[in-house]
Amino acid sequence: MPRSPTRISPFDSPRLCGVRSSSEAADPEASGCVSHSTTNRPLRGTLAGGRSREQPRRLDSVRMAGADGRRPEAEAVNNRELQLPDMPGFEDFYGAVNDRAPFPWQRRLAQQVSECSEWPAEIGVPTGLGKTACLDIAVWWLASQAHLPSERRSAPTRIWWVVNRRLLVDEASKHAAQIQAMLRDPSSVRNTEQTDVMRSVAFRLRSLAGLAAGESLCVIPLRGGITLRRPPNPAQPSVIVSTIPMYGSRLLFRGYGTSRSMRPIDAALAGTDSLVLVDEAHLARHLRELVPKLRQCMPPTSETLPTRRESPQVVSLTATGDASSGARFDLDEEDFSHVTICERLDAAKPVKINSQPNGDPATALRDAALTLLADANSATSCVIFCNTPAVAREVFTLLKSHKHRADADLLLVTGRTRQLDSDNLRRRLLSPSEGAPARDGERLKRTRHLVVVSTQTLEVGADLDFENLVTEQCGVRALTQRLGRLNRVGRHQHARAVYVHRPPGRPRSSSDPEERGRSAKADRWPVYGTEPDVVLERLTCAGSEEEPNLSPRVIAERLGEPEDDPGRAPEVLPGLLWEWIKTTTPPHGEAPVEPYFSGISETRSTVSVLWRAYLPHIAAFDETPAADLAEQHDGTPPPPRLWPHVRQDEAIELPLHEFRFALRTRGIDHVHRVFDGGAVELVQSRELRPRDAVILPSDAGMCDEFGWNAESRDRVVDLSLKRSGLPLDRRALEALCGNQSGRLDADLLAALSEAQSDDEEEPDEARMQAAAARLVSMLRERDMFGFAPEDRDTFLDALGTAPVRPLNEVPRLEVDSAEQTASLDESDEVSLCDALPPEAMELVAHGAAVGTRALGLAAALGLQAGLADVIAQAGELHDLGKADHRFQRWLNSGAFAAPDPVLLAKSQMAKSSWQAARSDAGWPAGGRHEELSARLVKEWISAGRSGLNDEEQDLLVHLVVSHHGKGRPLVVPVADGTPESVQWTFDDGLDVRVAADLSQTDWGQPARFRRLNEKFGPWGLALLETLVRQADHEVSAATEVQ
Repeated sequence: MPRSPTRISPFDSPRLCGVRSSSEAADPEASGCVSHSTTNRPLRGTLAGGRSREQPRRLDSVRMAGADGRRPEAEAVNNRELQLPDMPGFEDFYGAVNDRAPFPWQRRLAQQVSECSEWPAEIGVPTGLGKTACLDIAVWWLASQAHLPSERRSAPTRIWWVVNRRLLVDEASKHAAQIQAMLRDPSSVRNTEQTDVMRSVAFRLRSLAGLAAGESLCVIPLRGGITLRRPPNPAQPSVIVSTIPMYGSRLLFRGYGTSRSMRPIDAALAGTDSLVLVDEAHLARHLRELVPKLRQCMPPTSETLPTRRESPQVVSLTATGDASSGARFDLDEEDFSHVTICERLDAAKPVKINSQPNGDPATALRDAALTLLADANSATSCVIFCNTPAVAREVFTLLKSHKHRADADLLLVTGRTRQLDSDNLRRRLLSPSEGAPARDGERLKRTRHLVVVSTQTLEVGADLDFENLVTEQCGVRALTQRLGRLNRVGRHQHARAVYVHRPPGRPRSSSDPEERGRSAKADRWPVYGTEPDVVLERLTCAGSEEEPNLSPRVIAERLGEPEDDPGRAPEVLPGLLWEWIKTTTPPHGEAPVEPYFSGISETRSTVSVLWRAYLPHIAAFDETPAADLAEQHDGTPPPPRLWPHVRQDEAIELPLHEFRFALRTRGIDHVHRVFDGGAVELVQSRELRPRDAVILPSDAGMCDEFGWNAESRDRVVDLSLKRSGLPLDRRALEALCGNQSGRLDADLLAALSEAQSDDEEEPDEARMQAAAARLVSMLRERDMFGFAPEDRDTFLDALGTAPVRPLNEVPRLEVDSAEQTASLDESDEVSLCDALPPEAMELVAHGAAVGTRALGLAAALGLQAGLADVIAQAGELHDLGKADHRFQRWLNSGAFAAPDPVLLAKSQMAKSSWQAARSDAGWPAGGRHEELSARLVKEWISAGRSGLNDEEQDLLVHLVVSHHGKGRPLVVPVADGTPESVQWTFDDGLDVRVAADLSQTDWGQPARFRRLNEKFGPWGLALLETLVRQADHEVSAATEVQ
């Protein structure tokens, strides 16, 4: 085994690592680079070549090269030395974002948060009065503290906006995106003064993450249970809009839609340095109570972040919360004298009570809506709130079949709609000409009725304003929220509402016996239990008025205190938490996490369902799930992978029992299930598990323009193709453009056959490309299902010319702009790095750059110097195991390298060649290079050269072994047995050699993992891992970092 090159410091090797090489870089004062906040302590055990072990580490600037290999001049980013622009006042910032002055309560809350350095526990502002401005306040507060030393900053880096359910009209996401766009391009605001305001805030936010370029504010919506985004690093200011399950599952190390290896990162991002704004928090009682329970179960330590940022700060946004709470923020006299606030508080909302002892609820809801439309003097708008999707679908069907259907635009809005389909519904709802927007409604000249049938989806987060409202019986809180969509801003003096109350019973609309069973109790309603009886009694006793006016100013007094029962949540025990943090090898039969943040009564198992024109062909049903085979690494051919890669915006989330019932009704016994980030297996419907992602063929039906419809047999549009490309597969093309019998004509089949090519060893690329061009040309003359003619031509124009043929995936023509979602897949050993110049792919250079970036992130967060030093070392050392000659052969496409090669950390080989190159190189399937890295580090430590204490030694080894999400608590061994060794020469001259056999197990790692969790806490340790791992991701992606 050749000796490794001497370790090179990022400070001493500018050519290799892209660090400033001018003389001024050696002088912190001249370069503007300043030591870490407590850098009197030397970096003990540093491996930087030629540097004294007693010399303090400086937080020098590093900027990785771009795709062209050129390195822009590095710039210093240090918030205490860099000249930050003056911080605008909140009113200036709010005015620049919203083009109006803030309400008094918004201004007062911003001042209180800024002066007290913390948020109130509850904000009791009624709906319709701009609670979304809490995002503005949180972003402004964070920017206002950019000048402070990191360890003194109390404003959290991440701002979570958490809602109870998936929303069609998500005002928070829309508003956050608006702030992001203005910060990204300050010149887009209305005048020069506001441009200066946004530019100052953008600069200050960007300085927090130490980025030379990129986003000042990252905005991420989390929906569904499929692959999702996350902030690029823990220091990046971010707004994350999430549902309760998406946030709660991440907090408990079981993030829905998160791969097993990324769960610790998502847990750190949810459980540390986060402000959690819970919208309509009365719907999220268990989540609000979970965070303090976790603190009691395993208290956070101050070993990582400053005290106020070490755990989440949870703030409840609800007008129906605990009014007696001493930490509650409410409106005051200044607000009550504000003209606009008074108009909204006194907006007329007369409610007619329609109560009958019997009758079908769907028919009653339909009739009430038709009566309101008939009484209107002109075209009007009406929303119908139903308690379940089944009732909403039935009301919608009844209205569609009514004789006056042609007089109205009719929409169905539930949470069971694909996000891309929801975009069309959202546009229609917010259309200034035919929708029901609250802001632009005064200019709306309606020519047709608008009737919207909805579930609770429109209760929260929707800035909509209807003239009429019909609601099914419900609880106090739900009725308050629903009436918030009626005459929202007080301009519809003719507004009317009807409250339809029918006794509970078995709903005719549910064809699922399990669902009917839930609702069969004679004294309880679905969703709301017995509370509708209380609401009816209070409404009928609200006074002598025939139609009581439930304006926002009086509704709380008239309806009284809510009497809903949120049920109970199980107790969080230390033993349970210990099992959840074992993300590498979760124990069989572990406790599900959802009851702990949603409550036992609300927990329902769900699956994500999506439709595709192409499904991988699996010849026969195998009783051994592919997910199990994938873990064996015994030479079993890997399962086929789905393409295009699954995304959340094409899926519908459904109760598992309802989906199984629909499959049984249609006689579907087997379905395709996605696992492990894209592999596909065929399973029986009874084997489906909660949170599975299931793929149905387009011709299976069960979905229409309004979402899930188990009765529909029409073909479903594959929403994944427009953004990704064209599968070169006969069945996929038959689904897209087959003739009346569903077949392809002979010319298309011939071109398709040539474009696919059966010669795996020496494919004729020129012939395949010519055939693909003929295929595309012929498709221009044919109708393609789901594509309007102009969309079809745009799609075909965007396709690449050369067929792509990855291993275990369908051959295809890819859209040129398709996202390269696999480029930084945390499970990829090889890590494609097309954007990196050759020298940045070298092992020493890569480690140096990762160490420097990790140190910069640690400094940005305010970590103690000792921790920052160990994190930097871990970044430098994390890939030492790649010095194994077998791994180097793999990175060199399986070829034998010349003697004394420059060791590589990355490769630019085609992904389709990975497996063949691995096999040729002799690297075992499933082998983990980080296990070898940890062995080398442990051997170096055992020689007494590190200068680290016992805890620091534990941490260094763990951060190295866990940098791909393994080692929590164990790195699983694989079949290997090689007698060879891997060698590394450290800068102190110590030559270390360890066994390269990956079938050996480090049985000391579980104990090390436990000690570190006890020292730093589960989320603190996960954060330390995240600093190293996301620094690695950023450097590998050629991110410009400083």
